[in-house]
Amino acid sequence: MKKIVVGLFLFLGLGMTAQEQKKPYVILVSLDGFRWDYPQYFETPNLDSLAKYGVKAKSMQPSYPTKTFPNHYSMATGLYPDHHGIVNNNFYDPAIQKVFTLKTAAKKNSEFYGGNPIWNLAEEQGVKAACFYWPGSDTGAKSASIFKEYDESVSYEKRVNTVIEWLNLPEAERPHLITLYFDQPDETGHNHGPLSEENKKMVPQVDAVIGQLMQKLDALPIGKEINLIVVSDHGMAAISNDKKVTILDYLKPEWYGYAAVINPIMSIEAKIGYKEVIADALKKVPHIKWYPTNKVPKRLHFGTNPRALDFVVEADAGYSLVNKPDQKISGGTHGYDNKMKDMQAIFYAKGPNFKIGKKVKSFRNVSVYPLIASILGLKVGSIDGDLDEVKMLLRN
Repeated sequence: MKKIVVGLFLFLGLGMTAQEQKKPYVILVSLDGFRWDYPQYFETPNLDSLAKYGVKAKSMQPSYPTKTFPNHYSMATGLYPDHHGIVNNNFYDPAIQKVFTLKTAAKKNSEFYGGNPIWNLAEEQGVKAACFYWPGSDTGAKSASIFKEYDESVSYEKRVNTVIEWLNLPEAERPHLITLYFDQPDETGHNHGPLSEENKKMVPQVDAVIGQLMQKLDALPIGKEINLIVVSDHGMAAISNDKKVTILDYLKPEWYGYAAVINPIMSIEAKIGYKEVIADALKKVPHIKWYPTNKVPKRLHFGTNPRALDFVVEADAGYSLVNKPDQKISGGTHGYDNKMKDMQAIFYAKGPNFKIGKKVKSFRNVSVYPLIASILGLKVGSIDGDLDEVKMLLRN
């Protein structure tokens, strides 16, 4: 009987240290603007290796609008932008009468950010987390116990080495969830275009960074316990100077309040009594689609948040919204309809919790949140993501 009782205690893991129980680790890495089909055009041996020894989605569908901050925060919270509140890279909140913009301290203002980000969820449930950048991770109010304030001048090598340093900390101090952000190839895609010669050089460079990270993770004593997930926030579409719409030329300033162009999408706040006038004017604008916010297609899951304002305007594929007709347009952009192929993102992963050599169909990026929560054994509240959408990636 004594042997049976002892065996049962061992089976349940009672009396074991955290190290003995081999709690899993998750490293979530973002390559900003890495379009789903770049590996078809450029050399990506390390991502190819991730797919071979782990899992790969055909693509990952971003949330609408397909901009950087909304989508990173959707992956972090499992919520659509309409529900977590970061509805664009720049927007106006009529309730608090403040503007959110990436160029000011507003981006660190926690009152703009809703939802419960994954690093916060983890620490609430006893799993230590660390963020080496991730949009929304450096507000302080909902930050991990270890986090870095964004500084684009920090080298990629330094970012990787710091993550390795964190994973070499004593078990009691070591994070089991880490986010890591890289701003390329988004910048190159914007400046030169998605399939440019410049991006042909940049994409292999960021792939090499993933290779260095994988090599260093594998060399750790806990290397076999680490789940590495590599994602992007959106894709990139080519744009040109002969396809642009000077949108505000069709509207009179006395008709609207906030109406910032965040190419190729914008929200417009109508002044009292001018909604119909603006709607009539938008009907005459070529190469756009527009919606009153209460009539945005349901599949976009957008328009109910007051920050979406009164109208949503989006340029047709390949077209740009500009402020002035002499504004020069070239390279690439994103923000278009999330069903557009060029907007699709990537998802790769490998580790002890993932299957090997598994390729799956596209899924929504809001389901990254419950996927990570499942691996770490976290309980999730009400979200838009769905574990059932991604559980086929996991081993039984």
